[in-house]
Amino acid sequence: MKQKETRIYFCPRFHVNFYHSYRGDRADEQGFGKDIRIIRGILDDLDKLQEEGIGVHCAWDFDNAFSLGRMIPRHAPDILARIKERVDTALDEIHLMSWNNGLLGAHTPEEFKLAIAWAKYAPDLSGNLDVFSSCTTIVRPQECMVSPTHLKLYTQLGVDTVSVYYSAIPFNGFGSFFPELPIEQRYNPMLLEDKNSGSSMRLLPAINQGDLAEYGFSARRMLKCIRSAQTRLVSPTDLIVILDMDADDTFWQGCIPGGLGNLVPAFAGLYRLLKSITTLDFVQFIKPSDYLATHPNTGNLSIGQDMADGAFDGYASWAEKYENHVLWTKITEARTYWDAAKILTAEANQLSPSMLQDFSQFKTLLPKELQTLATQAIATRLQVLSTTHFGLSAPVMNVHRLAVATALAEDALTQARQLFDAVQTECHSKGVPQKTENQRISWTGPPLSFEPCTDGSGIVHVGNGEDLQIHHLTNPWVTYAGRIRRSIRVQTGKGKTQGVIPLAKKSDSHVTWERDILLDDNSQTLVLEYRITYPTTPHQGYGNSKADRLQRTWDARWKQTAPCEIILFQDIPLSRTITVWKQDFSGNLSSYSLDYAAYGKNIILSSINNHITPCYLAISDGKHGLLLAQNGKNLHSFAFCPLRQIWGKHTQTITANPFGTYWGRQYRYPAACTGWGRRAALLASEHLFPSAPSWEGKTVQFSLLIAPYTGDKPPQELCKVAQHFFATGAGQ
Repeated sequence: MKQKETRIYFCPRFHVNFYHSYRGDRADEQGFGKDIRIIRGILDDLDKLQEEGIGVHCAWDFDNAFSLGRMIPRHAPDILARIKERVDTALDEIHLMSWNNGLLGAHTPEEFKLAIAWAKYAPDLSGNLDVFSSCTTIVRPQECMVSPTHLKLYTQLGVDTVSVYYSAIPFNGFGSFFPELPIEQRYNPMLLEDKNSGSSMRLLPAINQGDLAEYGFSARRMLKCIRSAQTRLVSPTDLIVILDMDADDTFWQGCIPGGLGNLVPAFAGLYRLLKSITTLDFVQFIKPSDYLATHPNTGNLSIGQDMADGAFDGYASWAEKYENHVLWTKITEARTYWDAAKILTAEANQLSPSMLQDFSQFKTLLPKELQTLATQAIATRLQVLSTTHFGLSAPVMNVHRLAVATALAEDALTQARQLFDAVQTECHSKGVPQKTENQRISWTGPPLSFEPCTDGSGIVHVGNGEDLQIHHLTNPWVTYAGRIRRSIRVQTGKGKTQGVIPLAKKSDSHVTWERDILLDDNSQTLVLEYRITYPTTPHQGYGNSKADRLQRTWDARWKQTAPCEIILFQDIPLSRTITVWKQDFSGNLSSYSLDYAAYGKNIILSSINNHITPCYLAISDGKHGLLLAQNGKNLHSFAFCPLRQIWGKHTQTITANPFGTYWGRQYRYPAACTGWGRRAALLASEHLFPSAPSWEGKTVQFSLLIAPYTGDKPPQELCKVAQHFFATGAGQ
C-alpha cells in the first residue's frame, strides 16, 4: 500500500496591539509608530509574494478596545483596509484575543464573558465582527493566559480552540508542565482538559522566533528537521507550524545587518523568511481554521496550572511589581461596590444574587437611566484589567502608561461607587431592607504553636509527636548589589519584632521592618502583620535606551525582595510530590503538582507563580498542608505568593515568598534541541528582568494568615476562613 503523502503546513500569525507597557500613546517610535511601520512592512512583503505567485495565508488577532477600535482607524486606516481585503479574499483569517487585551486569569466570570463576547461584537463597534467580514472560533489569549476554568467559559461562548506557545525558550505557554511532546502532537491539535472539572477544548500549539534560533536561526533548517522526524513516524500525519509573534516585533522587518540577509534569511524580514521555505516541496501555507477542519486531535493534555508567558512561565511579570499591587487593590475596591449594587438589585427583585452573575441579567433589571452607567462602569474596569496596565515591562512600567492605568482605575472605582449609590437610593425608595450578614465560621485546625528563635525568626510547629511538622518563618531579606542581605539588629518585645537590612557595609541605606504575630488558640491559626520600608537608592545599572522609552530610571541592583519567606518543606524526599491548591475568581478550587523539575533539567525552579490567588493558596505533601491567605483591606495581589523549589541529590526544599519577588535562572524546556534559542532569548528579551527595583523607596503594609490542615485538599471550612480573612482581616 502506498504511504499517505504528508505535508507540513505553515502559517505566520501576527498579534496586533498598539497599547504598550514599554511605550506611550504617541504615533512615533516612542509610542505605536513602530507598530504602524512594521505592519505596513509585513503587508508590503505579503503583497510582493502575491505578485510573485506565492499566496501566503496568515492569521491576525487584535485587542479591540485600544487598537482596533481607536488607534488603528485614527492613525493607520490604510492598515485596516489592507487586512480587511486579505480577509475578504480568504487569504487571511482573524483569531479572537480579548476586547480589553485582558489579564484573563484575574477576571471574574462576568468580566471574562464580556471580554470575549465584546471581542466579537462590542458596544463601541470595535469587535472583530463589527470590523471584519468573518472571525474564527480560535482564541489566541493575550500573553498565553489560560486558567483551567476558562475551558468551560470559552465553550459556553462558542470558542472551541485555544492557541498558545509550546516553545523551547523562556517565552512559553505550557512547555515546562509536561514531558516532551512527540512531533505529531507538538505540531497538531490536541484536546486540552481541566483535570478538576472535566471541561475541555481543542489546543493548537504555536512557536515563536526563538524556536527558529534553536535550529541555527533558520526556518528552512527547522522545517527540514521536522520533516525528517515526520517521515519516521509509524503512522504518517500532517503537521502545522504556526509562527506567532507580536506584529510590532523587529523580527518581522529583519533584525540582522542587511549584508547577512542571504546567510540568515529567517531573521532578515518576513519576505526573505517565507521565500527561504517556498522551495521545500513538502511545505504548504494554510489558514489554521482550514487545517483544524480536516485534522483530528492527536492526544490529550490535562492542566491545573494558571498559564502565562511571562518570566518563569507564570504571573511574575504582571503580579509582583509594586505598582501591580496598588492597581489591583483599586480594582478590588471597585468590584466591591459593583457586587454590592448587584446584591441590592437582586434583593429588590426577590432574586438570588447568583442569578445575576452575567452582566446582561443584571443590566436588564436596572432602571434605564442606570443601564448606561453600569455599562460604562464595567467597560472602564475591563480596560483597567488590560495586561498592559500591569505590564510585561520590566523592571518597571512606562510612566505614561502607569499614569493612564491609575486614572482609569480611579474612574472605574468612581463609576462603581456612583452605581452603588444610585441603586441603593432606588432600593430605599422601594423599601427594600439592607441586609448584613455576620456568619460565624467554625474551624479548628491541628495543634499549632510558634517558637521565636534568638535571631527573631520563628518556627511554626504543627501537630505533635511523630506527626510533628515544622515550618520556618524567616526574617526579611533582599538581594541587592549581587549579595543576599539579611536582617540584623533584630529586637523582639511585646509580640512585636523589628529589624533592619543594611544594603552595604558603608552605606546608610537600609530596609526597616516590623512584624506582629497573633496566634488564635481557638482556630489554630497565625496572623502576621508587616510594615516594611524599602529605602530610596541611587539609580544605576539601567539601559539608557530602555529608560528613554519607559521615561524613568531605576536601580538595577535590586534583584529579590523576601519580606515574609516561609520554608514550607525542607529536605524532604524527591519522591514526595507537592501539590499547590488555589481558588480562582470563578470560585473553583483546582490544583497542580510541583513536578516541573522532572522536565527540562530544571533542578532549581527559582520562581513558580502558576496560581491565581484571589484570597489564598494551599501547599500540601499529601498528608499535611499549609494555607496562606492575604488580607484584602491592605495591599494585595491577584497572585501574591511565588514559590521556589530546589532539588538536591536526594531531597527537595519548597519555600513561599508572600508579597515578595524571587529571581534566578529561567527554565529549560524539553522542546529545546540546541539551546541557542534560549541563550538568544536571555540576551534579547526585555521582559526577563526582576521586579524588585519597583519596590525601591516604597513603604508597604500587608497581612498574612497561616493555617495548617491535615490531608491534601484544604477543607471547605478552612477555605471559608481564608475568604473571611480576605474580606475583614479577621481569622474567624
